[in-house]
Amino acid sequence: MALPPAFQPFGWRGRLLWAVLRSGRMLPPQLAWRLGSSLGRWWGHLPGRDQRRCREHLARAWPQQRRDWHRHQSHNCFAHFGGMALWTFSTLLRSPHTMHRDLVWEGHQHFAQSKQLAAQHQGVLTISGHLGNWELLARMIGVLTPVTVLGKRMRQPMADALVMWLREQHGNQSIYQDAGMRPCLKALKSGRMMATLPDQDISRLPGAFVPWFGHPAYTPIGPALMAWLAKVPLQSTFCYRRGGHWVLHWGPRFELDRSLGRDAAVVKATAQLMAYQEALVRRVPDQWVWWHK
Repeated sequence: MALPPAFQPFGWRGRLLWAVLRSGRMLPPQLAWRLGSSLGRWWGHLPGRDQRRCREHLARAWPQQRRDWHRHQSHNCFAHFGGMALWTFSTLLRSPHTMHRDLVWEGHQHFAQSKQLAAQHQGVLTISGHLGNWELLARMIGVLTPVTVLGKRMRQPMADALVMWLREQHGNQSIYQDAGMRPCLKALKSGRMMATLPDQDISRLPGAFVPWFGHPAYTPIGPALMAWLAKVPLQSTFCYRRGGHWVLHWGPRFELDRSLGRDAAVVKATAQLMAYQEALVRRVPDQWVWWHK
């Protein structure tokens, strides 16, 4: 396999990265999952800021549970993301056209409605979160329908090139958060499906405090504002693990309540989206990034 153009500007480092990625094909995915989970669980037992923050956030979300439960879920959380990371490494160069046949679907009827809108050149803004495996979600959606991914720019240029290559190699497009609203609105108005992950406290972005596990959490309102300006619906979409399989969860659409006015409607829609995601996180509490601030 030839060196992708995205890696060529980095010289020998790009060639080394490509060789490492190609070596991942030698690792069977199930073995990668077990090995990564073991490493992640070991990491979760170590003292550190992320491990402590994970337990503290779990305690805030589930104050009725005992400390042992918080510690156990914290270990499971690091085990999940360790397994997810190594599993992803072992499958990066596998064709998503064959991988998507192994997915379990939830809400297929909601996906069919969104795909119909896209076929009619009506955009849909899909909202996901740092739950389960969001990079696999982007790859799988790209196989099913053209999608534009809105994400932040990585600090390390080669890491940024890798992420962009992964997202765009199967027909997806990418827009950086710092590119502003105009390219996002253009994509939506052209009928493309757009995906973003707004479930983090990012102080530099406009946001509002909405409920998250019984506490007010500062959440970016940009996605809901884009939906308002482009006059498109919002749709929750996630990919999480259940019983050894990845589940592609396609939730219902949320229409903004235009009778409230822009600001109130945007905050209400943001709160609805986060409430829907919270319900999913409660199903699999060890698959969300509890160490994030």
